[in-house]
Amino acid sequence: MSNKWLKFTFFITLLIGAGYFFGTICKQIGQAYDLILSPSGELLYLLLWLLLSLGGLIVASGLIAALLRPLWIGVIAFILSGLAMLLGWRQVTIGNGIMILGYLLVAFFYTFMVARELNERIRFSVRPISEGQNILLMVLILVICGSLYFSCAAHIEQEGFAPPQFYIKMFMEQMEKQIEARVPAKERQEVITQFRKEFQRTVDEFFKSTVKPYEKYIPLAIIAVLFMPLVTVTRLLVWIPTLLMSIIFSLLKAIGTVKLISETREVQRLVIS
Repeated sequence: MSNKWLKFTFFITLLIGAGYFFGTICKQIGQAYDLILSPSGELLYLLLWLLLSLGGLIVASGLIAALLRPLWIGVIAFILSGLAMLLGWRQVTIGNGIMILGYLLVAFFYTFMVARELNERIRFSVRPISEGQNILLMVLILVICGSLYFSCAAHIEQEGFAPPQFYIKMFMEQMEKQIEARVPAKERQEVITQFRKEFQRTVDEFFKSTVKPYEKYIPLAIIAVLFMPLVTVTRLLVWIPTLLMSIIFSLLKAIGTVKLISETREVQRLVIS
C-alpha cells in the first residue's frame, strides 16, 4: 500500500509542477503586452515556452485522470495544481481566481468523463483520455488570454494606449525610402526631418481622436490576436500529447509502475422470455 501511495505522490507532483510552470508562463504572457503588438524573436521564444507548458500540463492531466483511483485523489491533485498555478503566477486577484476556478471545474469534469469512458471500454486505450482533452486545452488557452487581458486593461487604464512603434517605424522607413528617391540630396535631410514630425503628429492626432474613445475594447482585440493563432497551432499539434502518453504508458508498464488487469463483470439485458 505504501508503494502505491508513493506512485500516487509522484504523479501528483508531476501535475503540481506542470501547473506551477504554466502559472509562471501566464505571468510572463501578462507582462508581454508590448511583445504581442510587436512581433520579434523574443515573442516567438515565449510562445514556444507557452506551448511546452500547455503540453506538459495536458500530459500530466491525462496521467492523473487515467491512473489515480479512487477519483477523489485525482480531484485533490487538480486542486493542488490550481494552487500551484496561482503560486507560479505570483498574483492573486479576483480575475485570476475565477479563471483558476474555471480550470478546476473543467478538470473535474474531464476526470470523471475519462473514468467513465475507461470503465465502459473492454480494452484500455489512450483514445478516451485524448478525446476529452480538447475542452481542457481550450480552457487553458482562455486562462492564458485572460491573463493578457487583465494585464492589458490595467496598463491601458493607467497609461493609455500607445500606438505600436514597431509598425510606425516600419511604415516610416518605407516612406523615407520613397522621399530619398525623389528629393535632391541637398534637400533630403530637411524634408525627411519635416516628414517625421508631421507623420508623428498625424498618428498622434489619429489615435487621440479615433482610437482613444474605444480604448476599453483594445484588450479584447489584443487577446483575439493571441487566441486565434493559439487555437490553430494547438489543434495542429494536439497529436503530440497523445503520442507522448502512449509512450509513457508503455514505459510505465515495462518498468512495473502500472499493470494491465482483467476483470469480469455481469451484464443485464432485457430479452423476450
